[in-house]
Amino acid sequence: MESLKVLVVEDEPIMRELLRDMLHQAGASQVAECENVAGARAEYAAERFHIVMLDLGLPDGNGHELMAEFKQANPQQHVVLVTADDSIESIQRAISAGANGYVVKPYSLEKIHDVINNYIMVHGSEVGMIRGLNRQH
Repeated sequence: MESLKVLVVEDEPIMRELLRDMLHQAGASQVAECENVAGARAEYAAERFHIVMLDLGLPDGNGHELMAEFKQANPQQHVVLVTADDSIESIQRAISAGANGYVVKPYSLEKIHDVINNYIMVHGSEVGMIRGLNRQH
């Protein structure tokens, strides 16, 4: 079985570290991190990720545009947007643009478990081993 790989694109170091730690606690085995659009493009080109956790506000670009690039490259890519914006308009825009989830900062371990469980429900056969790991936490 394949282990769960997540790409975290977050410009705030403390939030990036928090998200990485929560993803590991929730069962992700590999977490790559970057702080901007340029880094995200490079990581995405070099590796296949099951989930991309993508901040909307990045110093060198827009999370919505980057999500569109990733979805164009792989329409099945599981992208979860992370932001401090909890407005209904922002959530609706994200979902209609193809986001597989939307997490409002500050992060909670429960929400991160939900992200991983949602991925497993959709792609369970691909990462079936993770289901058992996730239940242990």
